[in-house]
Amino acid sequence: MKKPILHIIVNPQAGSGNAKKTLEIVHTYLKNNQITYHTYLTEYPGHEKKITQKLIDTVLVPWQEDIFLEALLLVIGGDGTLHEVTNTLYDYPNIPIAYLPGGSGNDFARGLSLTRKTEKDLARLVSIRKPTEIQLIATNFKSHTSPQVVLNNIGIGLDAHIVSTANNSKTKGWLNKIHLGSLAYLASVFSVLSKQKAFPITFETSDKKHVFQKAYLCSITNHPYFGGGIAIDPTANIKSSEMSIVVLEKVNVFIIIYLVTRLLMRKHLNSKYIHHFKTNTLKIITNESEYCQTDGEIVGQEPQDISCSMTSRLFWV
Repeated sequence: MKKPILHIIVNPQAGSGNAKKTLEIVHTYLKNNQITYHTYLTEYPGHEKKITQKLIDTVLVPWQEDIFLEALLLVIGGDGTLHEVTNTLYDYPNIPIAYLPGGSGNDFARGLSLTRKTEKDLARLVSIRKPTEIQLIATNFKSHTSPQVVLNNIGIGLDAHIVSTANNSKTKGWLNKIHLGSLAYLASVFSVLSKQKAFPITFETSDKKHVFQKAYLCSITNHPYFGGGIAIDPTANIKSSEMSIVVLEKVNVFIIIYLVTRLLMRKHLNSKYIHHFKTNTLKIITNESEYCQTDGEIVGQEPQDISCSMTSRLFWV
């Protein structure tokens, strides 16, 4: 059987060093199985985009039925690294991406149902002959010039506020060094719960308008997970042509505690405090400044006007 040549983009800092450990396992496996590879380590934020563009210009080609792809792109890192690579390939959805998680949250890997057992996942990757079509959320922010795809979710309100607070935490860097970076987010939850204010938001689908005057948390997702394994919508499916919208309106702290327990049991969508619907096209409007994040990166704290639709791209899964 003909073997591909792997072109591996790695963020060695991802997951407090988890990606680097994953790469060591990958190198050992590839050497033992006599598979040729080239490794590209990112050295600064945004470097993965330059590496990806160079590979597009030189070796990567779109997948075609019955034609063997010699060059196989593999990304090792967190959701942020994969987000940058995928968006650099925005105009090339038929160039498949292989992915091995090496971050701290790894929600996209959960959405793909990867085993997160590196050797097992890698053995499967190098033997696959046909990529899988995965559904992602294509977004266009009125305040930004270029569209992008979202791997995990768009968050407006509480979760974006938590991400912003954690990313600006003085202790996050120190916690990352001792492999406890997730504690920065946990600590931020408690500090943000009381600070996050209710805000008005409008969701427009192709056939209906949903208006919430006291929104507190809004998540638009294409698979179940956010926040490092929390199933915000257990019914979501990464192969579905619909995105899921989950909205929590402002409630008191006792109800929040109740909802958290329901969330952990994956029964929160039945609560009267949770609004849940699905659509394949969506327009989001907030007239007040509000935190917004995509795939764990803050987009801004401003009034939002976002158009969303479903789009597909190929992954080796």
